[in-house]
Formats: sequence, structure tokens, C-alpha cells
Amino acid sequence: MNSEVEARELRELGLRAVEELSDLLNAAKTRCSEEEYERLRRGVGLSIGRIQTEVLDVICEKYPHIEDRF
Repeated sequence: MNSEVEARELRELGLRAVEELSDLLNAAKTRCSEEEYERLRRGVGLSIGRIQTEVLDVICEKYPHIEDRF
């Protein structure tokens, strides 16, 4: 990412991915068995954690002033 514009775009995509994963988990709550839901919950949680630490945090380290939506 070579510019603040690119960083903002990447950050928005990362945030959107987190929202989509959260929506997936909410939809699964009533459609899966308790065991399946717990497996999905763990996978979604790990995925969101990695997006946060390996994508969003990296962007905000380089461009800390764009961290307005967290």
C-alpha cells in the first residue's frame, strides 16, 4: 500500500470481511446444531482475530490517523 487512499480502501475491505463473518455466524445460529455452531464460532473468531492483527493493525500502524472507525 503506497498511499493513504489505498490504505483506506484496504481497511474498508478488511472491516467488511469482519462484518460478513459476523453475519455468517449470526445466520448459522439458528441453522446449525449446537456442535456445528460452536465449531463455526471458533473458526469465525479465529478468522476475525487474524484479520484484525494481520491486516487492520498493519494498516493502522502505517497510517494511524485513519483509525476512526474502530
